[in-house]
Amino acid sequence: MIKSPDWDRLSPVKNLSRKLSGAGRIEGIAESLTMLRDGEQVNGISLEKIVALVILAGEVMLKNGAETSRVEQTMAHMARACGAAKVESFVIPTGVFVTVTDSAGNSLTTMRRVYNRTINLDRIAKVNELSRRLADQRLDYEAALSLLEYIAKERSGFSLGPSVVASGVVGVGFAVLQNAGPGEAGFAFLAAALVRYIAHIVSRLHGVRFTFEFLGAMVAALTGVTVNWLWPQISRDIVIVGGIIPLVPGVAVTNAISDVIAGDLLSGLSRGLEAALTSIAVAMGVVIVLAISI
Repeated sequence: MIKSPDWDRLSPVKNLSRKLSGAGRIEGIAESLTMLRDGEQVNGISLEKIVALVILAGEVMLKNGAETSRVEQTMAHMARACGAAKVESFVIPTGVFVTVTDSAGNSLTTMRRVYNRTINLDRIAKVNELSRRLADQRLDYEAALSLLEYIAKERSGFSLGPSVVASGVVGVGFAVLQNAGPGEAGFAFLAAALVRYIAHIVSRLHGVRFTFEFLGAMVAALTGVTVNWLWPQISRDIVIVGGIIPLVPGVAVTNAISDVIAGDLLSGLSRGLEAALTSIAVAMGVVIVLAISI
């Protein structure tokens, strides 16, 4: 059971998520951490405690879309900041492995299985800043663990309403790039918003990502076909393109390329395969609807 942080000691951290919204994300967490004891040395920490801290940090970052090299580097920096003499970590998209060795040669190895992954750059930024503070010895072990547990459990990101609107705006943007008129841009907004709503509902009922990608693409295609049937002057293709844009795995592709360049071939290939399967699911959803409607 995760222990609740000492809010009397970590008072500004209670409002961490609100402070980290928008452009002031990093500055917000920096301000929130300044009340912690600066310059305190972190000595005498057991291997079990060090491993518990770094494995949780690795799990949080991997779950929220960090690339493999960033996860491994963050875990290594945090372990050394706590007094570890040597750190060996191995990260793949579905698991985190770490071995920590102290100055006496004693070592401890553990792993953490990661089942569900999403994209949440806010949490990654928070863990990164926490790691820097710990490495600079402006944060002691207990405060770091409490903060990390809070970051792992806090409700982060936007609610359904703003997410639906944001998806619609993204759809409009790409429709405009296709020389869309006002009507096509409006229906692209509708298609993208519907796709985001359907993806949210299906993801809560069914955890497999490819399912809601496939169904979301079908919804976008159905919207485009229906609109074109009712108003022939509206371009079906522009509406469909705007609708499926929120489903495009852009971050997954970027992370896959980053991992391959960094030499993490296993992680890079697996992330690339995941992105390819997502693209195939989206394409299949659109193709099936178009084939039926012809």
